[in-house]
Amino acid sequence: MLSELRTAVKLHKVSDVPVGVFLSGGIDSSTNAALFAEDEACKVRTFSVGYRGEFQSYQNEFHYARRMAQQIGAEHYEVLLGEDNLLSFLPEMVRLQDEPIADPVCVPIYYVSKLARENGVIVCQVGEGADELFWGYPTWKRMLGLEKYNSFPVPSFLKRLGLAGLRAAGKDSGYPYEWLRRGADKMPVFWGGAEAFTETQKRQLLSPRLLRKFAHLTSWEALRPIRYRFEQKAWEKSHLNWMSYLDLNLRLPELLLMRVDKMSMGTSLECRVPFLDHKFVELAMSIPQSLKTRNGNLKYILKKAVRGLIPDEMIDRPKQGFGVPVQEWILDELGLLIRKQLVTFCDQTDFIDRVQALRLLNQRSSPPLWSLLNLALWWNEFIK
Repeated sequence: MLSELRTAVKLHKVSDVPVGVFLSGGIDSSTNAALFAEDEACKVRTFSVGYRGEFQSYQNEFHYARRMAQQIGAEHYEVLLGEDNLLSFLPEMVRLQDEPIADPVCVPIYYVSKLARENGVIVCQVGEGADELFWGYPTWKRMLGLEKYNSFPVPSFLKRLGLAGLRAAGKDSGYPYEWLRRGADKMPVFWGGAEAFTETQKRQLLSPRLLRKFAHLTSWEALRPIRYRFEQKAWEKSHLNWMSYLDLNLRLPELLLMRVDKMSMGTSLECRVPFLDHKFVELAMSIPQSLKTRNGNLKYILKKAVRGLIPDEMIDRPKQGFGVPVQEWILDELGLLIRKQLVTFCDQTDFIDRVQALRLLNQRSSPPLWSLLNLALWWNEFIK
């Protein structure tokens, strides 16, 4: 497997312009950087992004990135961001996105792309795709367990009794209720890694007009054809294969790769994804679930393959996704901006219930609030 990945990295660094690497210090980017540095005559240029201050929702990873850059003898560059960078970039972000992608990671990707471009690099390799191929998300571990429980031969009426109990307790808007509802309706529990709202939350947020229009629909209508193709074509119809197949078809191209492509191209930088080389994807998807999830370790196969290539501290450290401390910034100027934009959006359109939107704001629910903010900004820029 490492041999195939090494080939992919070498193929993706072929260029007649300078090529660098985005380096967070996690397994994917560290592996990418280590393989990229092999047989290089010049120093590899690596680029990292972090935030001023310490935040509970996201910890800077500079220590690990610097450790990896030092090991491969890289010419390493870093950029530190604050809330002011996010606020000043929002208008340009909306224009570059061209659609309400609603991922705050667009902000650091833009700035680290800008950093690379300003330091003479025209192309950068990134690590997207490894988590989808090798069971890399902690949330997937929980979802895999739920899928297994959902497979138990429990009568649907018992699940519906559980749903009634949660409704009676006023707990019908959270994901436990949503997951149980899917099980009761004989659907997969996993609906992809890009969920922002439960079906109950959507119905609470929609205006009365849209609520009537979409009364008998759920997001499953968008997933149904993907599920059909999976059931028709998958060589192993396991829960993990479904999770990988769905996100490789939906979340990866429509969110993760979209944000990288649009933000980097906004700085005239090209990004390449060696983990998604078609030969490497074919190999990864041929590995059975039982091997990928051995001993319950996330990325078991990939970690085993790169042990000795990158430092053990990168392999054995807890998983940390690429994030933005939106939760903390909502308490400051960002929160004031969201309130202003949502009030204006609700007053001038008939899409979202204003009372429910402000309730989310008062609860400081950062993921759904960022989605609503992106919708409001997009509408203001392209529709109004």
